[in-house]
Amino acid sequence: MTLENKKILITGASGSLGKQLIYELNKIGNKPIAQVRENSDTGYIDSLNLEKRVADLEKFEQIPSLVEGVDSIIHTAAKVNFHLKDQGGFTRLNVEVPCELYKAAQIAGVKKFIHISTTAATAAIRRKVGYVNGKVGTPFKVNEETEYNLGNINIPYFRTKHDAEIKLLELAKNSQTELVIINPSIIVAPSRTGDDRGKALKGFNRYIIPSFRNRVNLVDIRDVAPAIITALDKGRHGERYILAGDNVTVRELVLMVSMILGRIPHLIYPPQWILDFTASFSLTLGKLKKSNKIAFYPDIVKLFKYEWSYSSMKARRELGFNNRSIQITLNDLLNNAFHGTHLKP
Repeated sequence: MTLENKKILITGASGSLGKQLIYELNKIGNKPIAQVRENSDTGYIDSLNLEKRVADLEKFEQIPSLVEGVDSIIHTAAKVNFHLKDQGGFTRLNVEVPCELYKAAQIAGVKKFIHISTTAATAAIRRKVGYVNGKVGTPFKVNEETEYNLGNINIPYFRTKHDAEIKLLELAKNSQTELVIINPSIIVAPSRTGDDRGKALKGFNRYIIPSFRNRVNLVDIRDVAPAIITALDKGRHGERYILAGDNVTVRELVLMVSMILGRIPHLIYPPQWILDFTASFSLTLGKLKKSNKIAFYPDIVKLFKYEWSYSSMKARRELGFNNRSIQITLNDLLNNAFHGTHLKP
């Protein structure tokens, strides 16, 4: 499919991934349509003279006009954080909005709907008792067929992204509007300040850094965006595609960063009982203060009991996805040399 003249709507176009998608599409001659809010920073979008459609996605009456005359939609807009707060807000933006958007797309005759989710909506690997840090390889990697096993973790972002996938797949049955779900792992991208090295140095100089034994997965935004665009053509209806990078332990990740920065990290292994006590205390204190933003609570501690290791073999076969090494990504990021984005073309 030639994309040059296709009308591709990107929701959340002023966000980091939205801008990277615009950057990649512009390179191949496509002028995407950018969904923005009234208060969005549209400097980059305006610099390319792109069509903007101002809409508040949570106001469902504005959605039909937003999708009118569109060939494909890439839905990136979401509420993304791990805070224990405003659970209704997560449900509204992460579940109800994509479903309403997809239903409007069906009515408007949109051909393809790409829903950007997260690997946290798929599954994770329960860590084995006695598993030794540093062991070669991983016991298992989650793929698109792995059964969901995170229902016991009440992190609103995780829960609502999973719920959205279930509801969208149900809506997409026998639909003419093809649905493709993309599950990136933790996306690494440069900050707007342009000085990620300076930010990292401040953190290393100021804090004691916890050293955890479980694996995490990070992927470069410069690898994610092209795969999403390829999914407009090659992504199969009703399928999910994991876009993941290297599987590394938290300790390995911290040591990579320390080598690039030339700093010695102050690493500690926090005992499980300290994590449990601190999380419970934080939750109780937050409730006493009637806080709507609790950052550390018992369900966050549960994350350390899993290996967040993923396989992208399906995306490699079908989308031609390829990820660069996390060492290359971190080196570019922490030397302020993250080229290949709208910030540094």
